[in-house]
Parts: sequence; structure tokens; C-alpha cells
Amino acid sequence: MSPATIQPDLISFLEQKSTYEHEPSHVQHIQTHISHVFIVSPYVYKIKKPVDFGFLDYSTLEKRYTCCRQEVALNKRLAGDVYLGVMGIEKSGENYSFTSDLDSDFITEYAVKMRKLENKYFLHNYIDKGRLQEEHLNRVADKLADFYEQQEQDKELAKWGAIKKIKVNTDENFTQVAPFIRQTIDENSFKAIRYYTSSYYEQYSGLFKQRMEGGCIVDGHGDLHLEHIHITEDQVRIYDCIEFNERFRYGDWAADLAFLAMDLDFNDCFEEERYLINRMAEKLQDHTLADIIDFYKCYRAVVKGKVKSLQSTEDEVPLSEQKEAVSLARRYFDLALRYALIGSEPVVLIFMGQVGTGKSTLAKKLSDKLGIEHLSSDRIRKASAGLPLTERTPASKREMLYSSKISDNIYHTLLTRAVKTIAMGRSIILDATYGQKSMRMQLVQRLTAKSIPYIFIEAQAPEDIIVKRLKDREERDDVVSDARVEDFYQLSNAYIKPTEMQQLLHVNTNQEVTKSINELYTKLIDFNL
Repeated sequence: MSPATIQPDLISFLEQKSTYEHEPSHVQHIQTHISHVFIVSPYVYKIKKPVDFGFLDYSTLEKRYTCCRQEVALNKRLAGDVYLGVMGIEKSGENYSFTSDLDSDFITEYAVKMRKLENKYFLHNYIDKGRLQEEHLNRVADKLADFYEQQEQDKELAKWGAIKKIKVNTDENFTQVAPFIRQTIDENSFKAIRYYTSSYYEQYSGLFKQRMEGGCIVDGHGDLHLEHIHITEDQVRIYDCIEFNERFRYGDWAADLAFLAMDLDFNDCFEEERYLINRMAEKLQDHTLADIIDFYKCYRAVVKGKVKSLQSTEDEVPLSEQKEAVSLARRYFDLALRYALIGSEPVVLIFMGQVGTGKSTLAKKLSDKLGIEHLSSDRIRKASAGLPLTERTPASKREMLYSSKISDNIYHTLLTRAVKTIAMGRSIILDATYGQKSMRMQLVQRLTAKSIPYIFIEAQAPEDIIVKRLKDREERDDVVSDARVEDFYQLSNAYIKPTEMQQLLHVNTNQEVTKSINELYTKLIDFNL
């Protein structure tokens, strides 16, 4: 049902300052994909749109009333003084008015009345202002741990941790996201996230069962993200939980925490996210939280991508907000893909292979998609020599530029930058031939010594395809590499295949780029699972 079925005169009534007894200085009207929110400081009134998305049904007045009452009751668990109650909105003739008589025959709509919380104390504003401290995360962890641990465990609630229950939600997500392929999510990403989800269920069925039996299943918040957490000096309030569908609240506390963890990652707070999850694992004595959190973070990122995708199609949402929703949806889906491919922990991805195999193309595609820094030996080589990146180096300078000494320095730079980046809690992509065993072993030994995870990815293509690509470079003006056809056999003979490598993936680039990307995604998922 379209949100347009809300009467325009009702919206107009709620937008008027004179509507409210306390005479606010102004009214701010905000829309979400499911609600109209009217901020009239020091209060907020929220009415639900008459929509039916399947997973959410506000299509009748009776259903909206039930959900308003549920919203107040459930949110008193974590934000007791924020929710003031449900108000009826009566219509007499052409006029509307608020009423506390919820049995009135003249009620045409219901609103949830809340206290307005001061903006500067929301968790996302702490991040925006650079004020987020471990103390804030500790207080949130204390609040949530108490909330989860105070709940009584029973067999009926525990059933919500079963794969068949969780799969209802993930399957629904993929069904509802599918229409947005090539709009907010590309097909390779969609397939990869779906493949990761189904593979995780298969390989970790025992983990789900273990957590069901271990008391990890709760009636949670369901929408635990930054904008719903308010921290003042004296209190932590967590509001706006899911009231419209129990299956979005019932489940593993890891699923609840994953929303907040994903939100921290989305806001580039990777180290803070790891601190929070480690703190929660300690508070809850949950020894497998770290093992399952990426699965649920992937799920939560898909949910946010879906919500933003739906919002982008709402006719009554301004065009500028629709465009922003599309952009945000793409970012959430890319984050979900990141969890599926490499997880949350920082890792070094090393793209290697002979010249012309397309390793740099793969490295750049993955870098752009996942937002990971991409270090290219070709770029470092030319930049350090002060040479134009996309102009082929003159023959007179090439011998020195490609000398063993310069090459050793470049590979050392790649190694040093990788270690430094990982130390900052971030993943990195290295892009170089790595055709010498000594170069590879030096990198592996340094990374292993510092317990840094890594994956080598070798791009492979037949000789005739490589030669054709090198010939094609003569006609292009966007190529950084200096290698051409005349260099091929010398470079090929110098390339030593990485037969000694254990953590090595092979990607066939003798196909369309999208197919190579799909192969890369699948192999990364299989490797990390």
C-alpha cells in the first residue's frame, strides 16, 4: 500500500505549531521509509505510514495502533524515560486534534509521543566530533550485557537461533534485494554475498547449535545502530527498537550486536568496533562471538542496503534524498561484500602474476569495491623517479628504473607499507609481479613474524592472450606499466611460478572481467570460510 494514503491534511495538521499545546518554536518533519516524525522540542511525535512490505505491515489503523503500543512497551526496556505513551488523533469535520482517549470512535490515526533527546549525545555525533572514547563503548557494553543477561532463557526463545529461523530472514533479504540488481548492487556482489551466506550455514551448523544451547538467544533490540544510542554523563539510553516483527528481535545476541558493529565499520571506526566486540565477548563470557560476528555483520549490512534501496524508490521522498539513499545502499552492500570476502580483521592481499595477466585490473577492481588501499609497484616505481605515470619510460632511463637495486627498494616499500597499514587496523592490497621466490619469501617471513594474515592471488592467462594485451597497450594512453611485447619473453623467463606458496589462489583472466571477478569472489569466500 502506498504511503500516499496518509491524508495530506493530517500531515499539514502535524506540521503546524498551533497543533501542539506547549507551543513549540518550530516543527521539523522528517520521513523514514516507514514513518513520519515530527520534532517539536522538547517532544517528538511519530506516526506510522500505512505500508506493507511483507516483513512489516502497518496497512490498517488497527495494526498501527498495536505496533504503537508495542513500540512504547518494548522501548521502556532500554529507554524507559523517553517513551511517554500513545496518543490518538481524532477528526471531527475538517479538524484534527490529539486525544488521550484511545477508545474514541473518532480516531483516524495514532502517534507515539517521546521526549526529544539532545543531539550532541548520540553516538554518531561522538564519532563525527572525534569524541568517541573507550569509556563510551564500555558503558554501552555494560548496558547491553545487563539487558541480555537479565532475560530468562527458555526453549521457545532458543529456537530462534536455529538456521531454519535465521534463513527466513536472509532468504527474504535476497528476494527483496534482487529487484535492485544493477541499481544499488551489482550482480557479482549479490551472488557472492548469497553464496557466502549459504556456505556459512553449511560449514558452521554446529556453531549455531552450540550458541542455541549456550543461552545466546535473546529478545533483543533489533535495530541497534549509532543513531539509536544516547550517552549522557549520567545515563545510557538505547531507543527505537524493532516492534513490528518479532523475528527481527528474537535471535542471537551476536545478531543484535552486529548491527552496532557494522555501523562502526561503516563509519570507519574499525578499531573501535573490534574493541567493542572484544569487550562484549568478555562481559558475556562468549568465547565464540568473534567466530560468528562477521556472518551477522554481513546480514546487517544487507538489511541496511535493502532499506536504503526501498527508500530510494519512494515517490514522496525528495529526489535529493532518493539519490543519497542509492549512494548509501551501494556503500552498505559493498561493506556486506567485504565481510563475505575477507571478514573484519585486517589482511594483506597480494596480487601477483606475469605481465599482461590482468593482476592490476583485478587489484584495482577489488580495491575500489572494498575501499581498501591499493599499492602498485608500477606506480611507486614511476612516482619515486618523478616520471609521468601513464607515459612509457624512455629507453635511456629504463635500465636504471628497472635495476635490481630499484626493484629491491620498491618491494621493500611495499612490505613496509603493508606492515604499517595492518598495524593501524586496516587491510591493504599489494600489486606487483612477485616473480622471484626470494621476494615472496621475504614478504611471507615478515608477515608471519608479526602474525599478519595474508593471501597471494595469482592472475593467470595463456601466452597468446598476454601477447595480445601487450600489443594493445601501444594504442592506449592509460597504461602505467612499461612492459610491451618486446619485453615479454625476457620477463616470462625470469618469472618463477609460486609453487612453494600455501596461501595462494589462482584466478583465470582469460575471460570477461566480470567472470574473473566472480571467480575471485568465490575463491576468496571459500578460502576465508
